[in-house]
Amino acid sequence: MAKTTPATPKRKPRLLWANPFCLLDTSSGASMTVRQMLLQLVANGYDVKVLGATVFDNPKGMALLKEQFADLDSHLHQLIDAEDGPLTHQMLVSYSYNRNHFTTHEEGLWYSQYVYLLDSFKPDVVWFYGGQTVDMLIADEARDRGIPVAFYLANGNYKSPRWCRDIDLIVTDSQATADMYRKEVGFTSTPVGKFIASDRFVADEHERRRLLFVNPSWQKGASVFVQLAEKLERERPDIELEVVEARADWSAVLRETTRRMGQQRNSLNNVTVTANTNDMRGPYSRARVLAAPSLWWESSGRVLAEAMLNGIPALISNRGGMPEMVDEAGIAFDFPEQCYEEPYQHLLSEQELQPLFNAAVAFFDDEALYQKYVAQAFSVGEEKHHIDRATDRLLSTLAPLVRERAGNKEFSASQKKRHRQRLPGRATKPEMKVDRTLEQLISGKTKDVLGSDTQTTRLHLTEDFIWQLKGKIIVLDNRASLIKRGLADPMAATGAFGIVAFDPASEIKAPKQYEGSDTIQLFQHALLGDGQPATLHACVAPEMTSTLTPLPADKLAERHHLGGQEIADLPINTVAVDSITGLESLDWLILDELSDAMAVLENGKQYLEKTLLLQARVPFQLTHEKQPSLAELQHWASRNGFRFYRFHNISHYSHLPEKLNERSPCASEQESADVLFLPSYERMAKLGDEQKRKLAFILSACFGAHDMAFELMADISHDKALEFLEAYRLLPSVKQTDGSDENRSSTRMDASQAAFLGRDDNLLALID
Repeated sequence: MAKTTPATPKRKPRLLWANPFCLLDTSSGASMTVRQMLLQLVANGYDVKVLGATVFDNPKGMALLKEQFADLDSHLHQLIDAEDGPLTHQMLVSYSYNRNHFTTHEEGLWYSQYVYLLDSFKPDVVWFYGGQTVDMLIADEARDRGIPVAFYLANGNYKSPRWCRDIDLIVTDSQATADMYRKEVGFTSTPVGKFIASDRFVADEHERRRLLFVNPSWQKGASVFVQLAEKLERERPDIELEVVEARADWSAVLRETTRRMGQQRNSLNNVTVTANTNDMRGPYSRARVLAAPSLWWESSGRVLAEAMLNGIPALISNRGGMPEMVDEAGIAFDFPEQCYEEPYQHLLSEQELQPLFNAAVAFFDDEALYQKYVAQAFSVGEEKHHIDRATDRLLSTLAPLVRERAGNKEFSASQKKRHRQRLPGRATKPEMKVDRTLEQLISGKTKDVLGSDTQTTRLHLTEDFIWQLKGKIIVLDNRASLIKRGLADPMAATGAFGIVAFDPASEIKAPKQYEGSDTIQLFQHALLGDGQPATLHACVAPEMTSTLTPLPADKLAERHHLGGQEIADLPINTVAVDSITGLESLDWLILDELSDAMAVLENGKQYLEKTLLLQARVPFQLTHEKQPSLAELQHWASRNGFRFYRFHNISHYSHLPEKLNERSPCASEQESADVLFLPSYERMAKLGDEQKRKLAFILSACFGAHDMAFELMADISHDKALEFLEAYRLLPSVKQTDGSDENRSSTRMDASQAAFLGRDDNLLALID
């Protein structure tokens, strides 16, 4: 009787996804799509491994990873495993989340682990995306072993043929992109569509009351949407709009676009801004219409597929694969050619904007028309974008590669054949060595800056934190110090400040640049005072010119003898602070040491009752009569609701010869300093949230006083305070180049962190 050989169980097809980007990135449409593709492959019998790094399109997309690894810095240059249902994401922890800052040391570690997985996991297919140098080695190493390579392509940037030299299969998301590349470059790609999971992107119920815009970047048509939103605010204020941020900052786009339109705005009354989120069911449940006026080559537009599955009609640009995605469930618009050119900020004329405006209004006013488009959207969603249809297309596309069962081969034979010295590779597990030289270099430079006594002419800002200020912060600057030190223009560029500056000695060299400015007003040959006419004592040195009388030479340091000589007495008008009309508020008052500061303060009590910051320059070595002293200022402050906070911008004088001091700086004598006064503790306790937010922004952005800003933010919102610390890299639990996630619902703080902050009483609530 013949013996039967037991049947060998058919093994699962093995697929290795490998590239440095993190697939848990909620700010990247490509990452979200590929992640869902891999989940579908696992559900259909694939054995999938993922190798990535902690590289994100934007730090706002780090929520899912931070749920499992709040302290990434403690794992620097090590491999971590993030669990994602049936998937495990193995990642190298990089110093920065930014792909451009991925160091050669990190590329070496990642590449070594990739090669190790090729030889130990023995995949049947390697799949990846990315066109940087190390990415090309992904395909090269796989081909060296005879492993088929697939590539995911969902944008219009891959115009050079080098990247696909070792690629067997190019998978794309739309027929439009496949056709474009076939015509322009010559390679063939296979469209499989988008992969949308209903549990996070399809709402159970729909209110259908808002016009929705997702990811307000210039490429996505943010300039067009701002113009539409502003027109709707004027003509149809009843229509609600919602902007969901992803990798872009709506407030920055709004300020720049409205500035170019003629009147800069910090907010629009009809727009609600929603932070980046990994659960879009909320925005889609509120959406009636989706606006997607993309201006670059949009391969497909993930949000369009999501909208169709939710039965939401779309207003789109007639570009790339977008018309293909919505079919008859949307309206496509052709914008002027200038719109499609970088930096994608061209302004439409009223006539060019009108068709888009009319279509948006029609979807809100014509219910029969709207319901027709809703039905078409549901139909397109079911036929084109249902995940089961997309999965079938993907499985069919990968099948020819998988059938080769490359993982069963002995790789050494293929390697010897291609190697010039006939040598095979060696599968050795790499040693993950930590390299903190870049961190130390950056930290050293930061320490040098922060350790200096003099204030640098820069703002302490980060793109990773959104302040959401209402209205402008109004600044009165009595000697145009912000302009002279180069701070006024970058402050104005933020859109958060309105600066009124006085230049009594006409020291500003190009005053005409501020004529007609909505953010910086400059008044020459005038200054704050008691409102009465005064005498300006013009001196040889303009910086000594003052309404205060210069001291005689025998009472001045020798270095001031020449500059302090009077050359003319000129009449000048002073302005009492309380007589100024048209100010929304007076948030920050800056006084110089060459004016009658006490007269300014005594004649500004009405405004100063609500002022958030008082900054006064105090000379330690007197040069003029009646200069304000620290004692006088403190006495006035204590009686008028202010308290001493700190010295700032201390000026030193060196007694070394000038050339020697340039070579070996040594300035020991303190000449003057700014004295900062904050509201008294009693006043501080009564400040509203918006006032605290403004003061926190001033202190953080203009003075680098992040500790005081944090305390103010903690009084408003514990979550926002923690987000602030993360954005400014002040938490020990977040690696230094890491940014904060806008979806605070996933943020956690452990007891050691709270103890480190010394605020167990207030911030431990964040643990829950």
